[in-house]
Amino acid sequence: MEADEALRRIKLITPMLRRDVVTAVASHSVMEACNDVIPSGMKGIHTAFNETYGIVQNALTLKLSMDIARIFDVGQNLKFPPETQEKASIQVLAALLRVTGVTERLEAEASNWLPGIEDIRSDEDKIASPDVVGMMQTIEAEYQAGDREICRKTIAAYLDVTARLSAAGSKEETAVKRIRDFRNRRLAHSLFDKEPDAIPMYSDLHLLLALAKEAVTHASLAVEGLNTEFDEQASRDRSTAEGYASCVLDGLRAAANRDI
Repeated sequence: MEADEALRRIKLITPMLRRDVVTAVASHSVMEACNDVIPSGMKGIHTAFNETYGIVQNALTLKLSMDIARIFDVGQNLKFPPETQEKASIQVLAALLRVTGVTERLEAEASNWLPGIEDIRSDEDKIASPDVVGMMQTIEAEYQAGDREICRKTIAAYLDVTARLSAAGSKEETAVKRIRDFRNRRLAHSLFDKEPDAIPMYSDLHLLLALAKEAVTHASLAVEGLNTEFDEQASRDRSTAEGYASCVLDGLRAAANRDI
């Protein structure tokens, strides 16, 4: 694949991944807040609506599983290597970033992260002195060199993070396989003779979401020049979700009292 086409795909995939991680973080925050707040608050209290709460939590878990499966979606057919697949996933993006010439192109674009050094002449000066011009050019060149280095190191960090997904026997590789099989054989299709080898665990969702946040933070900076704070978003989402869970808990308690 040529660098031009790889770069075009990279610029389409990166913002899509960023938005998918934002959605997954929100779903995870609501699921975790409800798990932490409601069961302990309803201990020993029974109402017919408890079953509905369980259904909602199960739906959230399945929704998060689909989010994670999509973020890490990559076909296994060797005839179609990852860089040729039309999937906005972490593994496909990693393959595209390895295409020859892509890193250099992104580094060059990173030189434009800084729009230019502000002219520091006074209003009375019509023409900047050669010394001032030289100083401004030196400062701008230093910023551009720094941004190119940040971009290069950020791409390398992305590839290091995503390498865990293909490391034989790693926790990440095992988790991705469980999620993929569950999505393919149970969520997206109901295959009667191809049950998933192993059902995903909550820990798989936590592990892969953490990896996705780390990887896409690197990708957003290297490709879009954006400082993405998923942890700050997660904190805000969790605070709001805990407030929601408290309201649900109050409603369940009130319903139990009416049942009596």
